[in-house]
Amino acid sequence: MFKLGLGKYRTIIVLITLFLVFDVGVLAMTFLISKQIASDAVSLNLAGQQRTLVQQLTKTALLLEQDATQGIIDSSGQSSFSELKELIGTADQFNSTLDAFHQGGRMVEGRGKVALTPQDDEQAAEQFKLLEEMWVPINVELQKIKQLKSDTKPDLGPLLQVLVADNLNLLTVSNMLTSRMESLSATKATNLRIVQVAGISLALVNFGFILYFFLRQLRTSDRAVERAQKETEDILRTTQEGLFLLDTEFRVGLQTSQALSKILGISDLAGRDFLALLKPIVTPKTFETAKEYIELLLRHDVKEKLVASLNPLDCIEVSAAQPNGAIESRFLNIRFNRVFDAGKVTHLLVTATDITRRVRLERELKESERKVQDQMGMMVHILQADPSLLQEFLRNAIKGLDQINEELRTGTATAGMSAKRIDMLFRISHRLKGDANALKLEAIAQSLHAFENLLDGLRANPSLRNEDFLPVTVRVKGLYAEIHAIQDALTRVAQVRGVVTVEPPKPAQDPAIAALPFVHQWRNFAQEIAQRHKKAAELSYQGLDLATLALPLREAINSIVNQFIRNAMTHGVESPVERKQRGKPEAGRISVYVSDAGDGYLELSFRDDGAGIDPEKIREAAVRTGRLDATAAGLADMRKLISMIFEPGVSTRETVDEDAGRGVGLDTVKDMVARMGGRVRIGTTVGEYCHFRVQLPLGGVAANASIMDTNQEAA
Repeated sequence: MFKLGLGKYRTIIVLITLFLVFDVGVLAMTFLISKQIASDAVSLNLAGQQRTLVQQLTKTALLLEQDATQGIIDSSGQSSFSELKELIGTADQFNSTLDAFHQGGRMVEGRGKVALTPQDDEQAAEQFKLLEEMWVPINVELQKIKQLKSDTKPDLGPLLQVLVADNLNLLTVSNMLTSRMESLSATKATNLRIVQVAGISLALVNFGFILYFFLRQLRTSDRAVERAQKETEDILRTTQEGLFLLDTEFRVGLQTSQALSKILGISDLAGRDFLALLKPIVTPKTFETAKEYIELLLRHDVKEKLVASLNPLDCIEVSAAQPNGAIESRFLNIRFNRVFDAGKVTHLLVTATDITRRVRLERELKESERKVQDQMGMMVHILQADPSLLQEFLRNAIKGLDQINEELRTGTATAGMSAKRIDMLFRISHRLKGDANALKLEAIAQSLHAFENLLDGLRANPSLRNEDFLPVTVRVKGLYAEIHAIQDALTRVAQVRGVVTVEPPKPAQDPAIAALPFVHQWRNFAQEIAQRHKKAAELSYQGLDLATLALPLREAINSIVNQFIRNAMTHGVESPVERKQRGKPEAGRISVYVSDAGDGYLELSFRDDGAGIDPEKIREAAVRTGRLDATAAGLADMRKLISMIFEPGVSTRETVDEDAGRGVGLDTVKDMVARMGGRVRIGTTVGEYCHFRVQLPLGGVAANASIMDTNQEAA
């Protein structure tokens, strides 16, 4: 089957083409056969005329002969020239018709000429031939008479002799020819009817097929259109976003989502000017910017990605009046996407979304983060503040607030609140604000400053009423809540310190202790290792003089600190460049503290502010050294991984030098502490610090000397 590239309309077009072919064919056949029938009708008429001419010829010849025999000139007494002329004219007409029938030609018929063609029918041809043969002797005599001069009397005897003899035969042959012509004409008329009926029937059948396929295609297309329209309506009805098309004239398309009216707060949007709808709900500056942005998007030479970030309607705030009269503020996000046709921008697909909930959640989150940061900052300042000073401030704050509250309770509008008493409230508040600033309790200081602003407003008002003191009372209540929150935080911190604190409070650094030989030796050792590894370190010591301890303890602490220094400088403390990038001082800080824990144990605290212990590096080292397989290492928890730094042969360094890489240093510490009946606790945060706390018994080896307790401090 050849392909015309007509797609789904191929069948219909082929059927229509056949229909036209049938119609043209029927018209052509009808025209041809009708023309033949018309020609046959003329031929039939002329054939009948031939018979009449034979009779007329015979009659005229007999009249001429009669006139000549009776000796009269003619029937009217005049010359018979006109009758002779009629005789010759009749003969000429017969000859012309006969020649036209036999050879083809044109005959004058009525007021015009008609064409006669030679007959293809054998029977008609035989009859023409017979008629011609019978006419030849008669025509010979007629031609003789025609050639006589006008003053010569014609001899009609020979003509009458052949004419009378063949007259009946001529009439018979003419009748036969006429009958044959009638039969041929009837046959052609029948053929014409057959052609017309067949052609019209085929055309009707073809037209029926056209209607069938057309209607079926139309029904299929209608169903597809209805289905697509139904799906579009479902999408536009159920989507929670406002969708519509915007043309180049800024007109809203006829199809809009159901949610659009609710989002924009405007009904009947189809066909309206979008800019006119936008203008009342945004600021003039936003409106002008939005108009320029939309015009840029409608330009074909501007790339959409280049201007997408310039959308001024990405987040706009609109206000709408509610049925109860309240004003509701909402946030909308309106986005634009180009619609192309033949490479040109014809429309913009506009998506409007109500993002009020998202914006409010973001703001609430930011507010929560701010409050958390404020609380964290307050906690940091609480932890850094001297406990005795902080407790004294809290006591004074409660006392001052009680005094302010009592003044507010008694100083009503009836009793009066003098400027002097307001000044007293000012003094109490200002004193508490100064104390809060000294302790870096900024949140409390800001609240007290806001309280002073309220008091300043009262002092400027000469006629105070009861309700004027309501904001002040509310602010005092808030100050009470903040002070109680600090007290609760202190209680929790005290509870936490009693459970998980790794580093106990240290006394002020004693210059005499810092100059002891063992401290000097530790500093030199730290700087020596730092130089080898191109690092810098500062070591500080606080606590007991090791010379006052028993020799075993003194030797153990010295050896443990040396191992901790080597471990800190090779694994923990970063290079000066790396520390600077992290916002740390270029020199690593190492703090050592030895104290009597008061429970029969001596406590050694060793802390560096380096990179801390990375559990992932320990996990890799455990797999590399064969301590754990990949599966076990992947399942190991933080506690197990941290404890593995004390395992022999486990080191996070892949290369070995004189200071580290063999996994021996901390294994030595573990063995030494275990033999003395002590225990080790570890606190670390990746990127910030590593802290070892070692407890050794003062009175010799403890009963549980074989147990070493390894804990991790919460970061």
